[in-house]
Amino acid sequence: MLQWDDDLKIPSAGLYLDSRQPRPRCFVSHAHSDHIGCHLETIATAPTAAFLARRTGAPCAGAADYDAPRELEPRMTIRLLPAGHVLGSAMLHLTSPEGSLLYTGDFKLRPSLTAEAAQPRPADVLVMESTYGLPVFRFPPWREVADELLDRVESAFRAGRQPIVMGYSLGKAQEITRLLTDGGFNVTAHGAVASMSEIYRTFGVALGTWRRYRPEDFHGPAALDLRERGVLVAPPHVARSAFVTRFKEPCRIMLSGWALLKNAIYRYGVDHALPLSDHADFGELLELAEQVRPRKIYTHHGYAEFVETLRARGHDAALARPPAQLELFGE
Repeated sequence: MLQWDDDLKIPSAGLYLDSRQPRPRCFVSHAHSDHIGCHLETIATAPTAAFLARRTGAPCAGAADYDAPRELEPRMTIRLLPAGHVLGSAMLHLTSPEGSLLYTGDFKLRPSLTAEAAQPRPADVLVMESTYGLPVFRFPPWREVADELLDRVESAFRAGRQPIVMGYSLGKAQEITRLLTDGGFNVTAHGAVASMSEIYRTFGVALGTWRRYRPEDFHGPAALDLRERGVLVAPPHVARSAFVTRFKEPCRIMLSGWALLKNAIYRYGVDHALPLSDHADFGELLELAEQVRPRKIYTHHGYAEFVETLRARGHDAALARPPAQLELFGE
């Protein structure tokens, strides 16, 4: 039912799962670059299809609604379920005479301001991400991190420094934008962020009032007042670029689950790193296993050590990527 063939694949349906290689048919859980490829047929939600079209410049067929059943082959049905990761992110739930399977893609169980809440379902086999599969990755309460972000931004303004808050252009940046606008700050979006935020607007997701970055608003004789132009929201790769270093004394703030690591500010080249993530933390990974109640768990996209954690808790667990091609379902 499920096997490793350079990527995870449901062989009887010819369906790959989040493959980065061109495939005849592939399920794409969301539109982050490490989960997408150019496929002849893509199964994804409508927001993910829109993000893919913006990223690749090509139309994406195969958009599906959440919880709408689709028959891939006789007696094999799939449904897409909200994953809570970014707008349009989806888990794949499959049922067939052999049993049921839930493939998570990236997910989180915590609520979000800008993405549908995750809705996992029980399954015989669970294939789950384990990005933050170490005990050190237990995130503090969301409100605590949000309040620290607002405090850091306000402190920067009072010191006359340009606050630049960084997060991935799809998902994290929109959550940041909403946090800041809810906190009463003006927001200017880097071009990469603005392109994704426009799609959020198309799908009716409220981000508050923001403007697209224009150099003349920040530099030169027509530059706006510091608070009027507001907080710059940008992707992480700009931290050491001229986009940032052009400012005399910028205040660079990174939001990432990796902020819990001691070297985070040096890794990202920022002044502050705050632990806000669109992934499940260690506790949520364990919680998912309890919610799904699978007979077998396979982990992927994360720490291999998480397999041993699951086994210690009584689960039959293994890595999804075996050392050699191996059929995974129904051992």
